Amino acid sequence: MASLATRSNQALPESLLEELERRRPGLARHMTRAVVSLVHWDASTGAPPRPEAIARACEAGIDLFLATAREHRPATPREMREVAQLGILQARGSYSVEPVLAAYRIAARVAWDAILGAWRHHPDASPEAMVATANYVFAALDQVAAEVTRTYLQAREQHMLRGTRARARLLHSLVSDTFDSELAVQKQALAVNLPLASSYLALVVKTEEGAQELAGQLELPARALADATDPHTLVVLWPSEGDDVRQEVESLMGTLRARDKGRLRAGLGGEHPGLRGTSRSYLEAQQAVEVGRKLQPAALLHEYDEVAPYLILSQNPLVGERYVTHVLGPLLDADPRGVLMETLEALLTRGSVKGAASALNLHRHTVLYRMEKLRDLLAVDLDDPAARQRLQLALALRRLA
Repeated sequence: MASLATRSNQALPESLLEELERRRPGLARHMTRAVVSLVHWDASTGAPPRPEAIARACEAGIDLFLATAREHRPATPREMREVAQLGILQARGSYSVEPVLAAYRIAARVAWDAILGAWRHHPDASPEAMVATANYVFAALDQVAAEVTRTYLQAREQHMLRGTRARARLLHSLVSDTFDSELAVQKQALAVNLPLASSYLALVVKTEEGAQELAGQLELPARALADATDPHTLVVLWPSEGDDVRQEVESLMGTLRARDKGRLRAGLGGEHPGLRGTSRSYLEAQQAVEVGRKLQPAALLHEYDEVAPYLILSQNPLVGERYVTHVLGPLLDADPRGVLMETLEALLTRGSVKGAASALNLHRHTVLYRMEKLRDLLAVDLDDPAARQRLQLALALRRLA
């Protein structure tokens, strides 16, 4: 294995180094076989490096040991980086560093056994030389492990940053519909190890807190994408497969509300086929969160399919204004302070006199008195479902004006 010699190390006998040089090819193969067969690689640590990469690392370790021992010098940073390449390979695969460190420990043990074998009948063997050799080998293990960890962490950070940027680019391509073809964007995603869903529902989350911090709290399904498009807007592309998407989104929003200290609201777009449909769902999600904010300020999640009727009417201001005047005109003229309007909204929202009285902090008889005035002004029966529906639509259009 590699080593880092110091001025206090005793130089190893040249005859020993020549013996190890002679055994180098067989020793490298032995170290490689031990690493391949003894290191445990499971699903959490990823696929093992290719045997050729392990063999190169073992050969580099032996060469560095021989060079530093023969020249009685410390290893250079470049030499250490070459020995630590397995750490970089493992980081690029987004796998754990632990199996790599185990591989170096096993390789060091094999190398130490080989050195002991070379010493066994060597004429220059002495206790002092054995101690010096042990210093080289075991100091090497500590320093290579530290270098592997350091290069692994650096490579992992760079890999994750590249992956984060690649995910953000994919999301923006999908919501803006700027990709050439679905096949092209699928290939782009696979290049960063991110298989895409066949279609997505867009979720636009508005927050008073930092959207980027909120993004770090997300627990998303596989193939989902998320990015903070501005300091207060988080966009999530949710795979549309499955029957429980809306329930899952509602559960996510509930979790975020519990964690977020500021106000939080979101809009969910509709489902449209293919990746090309993502941009349409995104536009619908934006409209849903803005229209929903006016219709139901306290609500957490607004779905486009639920606010679409109001959106369609509000996009034609003349039609909306005419409808509001037709349904609520007498009330608007007779209620400049908005007292009766507030009572009407409470009655329609709460569904009962008792509920409205509680919401308005009024006595029940006061609400009943106002109900009579509303009946007279609007000439409607507030218990009639059709009349209540017309009134609710008119109130919603008035809020959207």
